[in-house]
Amino acid sequence: MRKTFAKLEDDYGSLEPLQNIMFTPISGGEKAHRTIRDLNDHVGTNVMFDSGGYEVQVGNKTFDELQAYLHDFYGENHWGHRYVLPDNVPVSQDSSEVVQRKVEQTADISALFYRQMPDSLKPRALAVVQGHTQDQLQHCLNKYASLDGLQHIGFGSFGTSGVSNGVNMLTTEAYHNLEWAVNQAHEADLSVHAFGVGGPTSIPLLHHAGVDSFDTTSWMRSSGYGNVFFPFKSRYNASHRKKRGGNLLTKDELPHIKAETEHECPFCKEMSQLRSSRWNRIMHNLIVIHEMTNRIEDMTRGEILEAMDEESTYRRRLKKVTSSNKSEVSI
Repeated sequence: MRKTFAKLEDDYGSLEPLQNIMFTPISGGEKAHRTIRDLNDHVGTNVMFDSGGYEVQVGNKTFDELQAYLHDFYGENHWGHRYVLPDNVPVSQDSSEVVQRKVEQTADISALFYRQMPDSLKPRALAVVQGHTQDQLQHCLNKYASLDGLQHIGFGSFGTSGVSNGVNMLTTEAYHNLEWAVNQAHEADLSVHAFGVGGPTSIPLLHHAGVDSFDTTSWMRSSGYGNVFFPFKSRYNASHRKKRGGNLLTKDELPHIKAETEHECPFCKEMSQLRSSRWNRIMHNLIVIHEMTNRIEDMTRGEILEAMDEESTYRRRLKKVTSSNKSEVSI
């Protein structure tokens, strides 16, 4: 973490891409806790404390252990920007009965946990909406409507894939549920955070759905496979060592894709930087994500669609959900 901040400050000249970060206390060791607190105190970083529901999902902790940990940690640390309430995450492979149980457990425990929080933390609490159906999402929203002073909710029910279902996917069904939940929340004056999704091709969908914030590790995760991002484009493989999907990026193509996407940063001046250094790919990808979140606010639907790859699944999805005649486009 310190190396990431140091490289941003020294080479990019700004820490703005990491002005807001998410930290999972239950997963971090003592050294990580000290680092995060130091960054908050001396750099002014806004820290959202994640609940750590993933630890329950993969079997490292029970839901009861998670609640107990968060109760103690939140009670002792009042310097956070957001405090995510305990949630039990449904995954794509769960049966309908298991999903329903997790939804009810998340809503009930979150409400109880919120009421037990110190009054000074309640305006910074964030309750997670879980569910695979709108009825389940509504169950969470109804429960949270009874919480006096709650200002923020999060949406976590995306499709999942990968090892231990650790990768969130913005499927068509998840998108429609997200958009519906955002509309319901905004009517109740609640902000909405989208958990764990936000690559260059999914950010336009999050923007159209109306989310207020999102978090993603795609910039770091993808770089480990040799992949690099450019605004609104599908990933490119720069290391050429592993074929993990996406087009190969060549020395000749680099200046053209940079010009097309109007991207320039200190970490992609030469192809050799991206090919040989995972750290350069990490920093480059982070800056691209930050760049996109700022740029998209001033773009029209047409400009966004034009900037995306013609064959992109997310482009087709965005075109469908923003079309006045939605039957024209298939996914």
